[in-house]
Amino acid sequence: MKKTLLACILTLAVGTTAYAQDDDKMIFNHLSVGVNVGTPGIGFDVATTCTPYLQFRAGVSFFPKVKVNTSLDLSGTGINDVNRGIETVNNLLQTGGYPNRISHIGTQLDVEGKVGFTNGKILVDFFPFKSTRFPFFITVGAYFGTSSIVSVYNKQPGYFNFVYETNAALGLYNQMVSEDKQMKPVELYAELGDYKLSPDAHGDFKAEIKTSGFKPYVGIGFGRPVPKKNRVGFVFELGCQFWGKPKVYCNGIELKSDNVGSEAGDALKTISKISVYPVLNFRLCGRIF
Repeated sequence: MKKTLLACILTLAVGTTAYAQDDDKMIFNHLSVGVNVGTPGIGFDVATTCTPYLQFRAGVSFFPKVKVNTSLDLSGTGINDVNRGIETVNNLLQTGGYPNRISHIGTQLDVEGKVGFTNGKILVDFFPFKSTRFPFFITVGAYFGTSSIVSVYNKQPGYFNFVYETNAALGLYNQMVSEDKQMKPVELYAELGDYKLSPDAHGDFKAEIKTSGFKPYVGIGFGRPVPKKNRVGFVFELGCQFWGKPKVYCNGIELKSDNVGSEAGDALKTISKISVYPVLNFRLCGRIF
């Protein structure tokens, strides 16, 4: 994809060399600044002319972080088994010299999710028509920056911490119930979509959806990033970022689908299958000189 993008940029540049000879005064002699609003978020950029047929843009955009609170069902992760055998576990704790007793563990875990990202961009706009009456353009380039686009984490610090503090006792407990068909060895995790999120050494977890940090871009638009006749201009743009297939990580480790099936993870399942991010942008710009 990177080689293809570079080839497209070189083709556009070579294709406009002849035109540049006819209008040398257009080479980097105009500059504009712009404000963008769209699916990449809110952005700021600068643009300059190369020839009547070619313009360059560079800038940054950020998608404001949006937080969502929900709960995950832990009833199928071994917590019910722990609760049913809580006295057995507490007896083992006392026998093993652990000072704390385990109380009833809730089956709902409060979590918070955040969506947000920041990207820089370098774009090349090619105008097939020199006429200002029809400022249609084709854009190639790339966005680059944040790879983590969604993160989910538990709001109760150390919620799973008892697992590690009482590991020896739970090991004995699992051994005792291994032959009991009514009870299963304890395995604690949070279910999110098709993924099992296991806690870290501090009893917490953080799940993330990550894409490629380098995102090739192609698009089309209408308007001139550097206005030709007026000081102020407006640009409409439609395109796609190719960010690759998103991957899911928990505490820095890539996860594979376990098909545990949780309704709370429907959005995560959908996002993790999207390899192209649509771009719809509106740009208001002003020519400086």
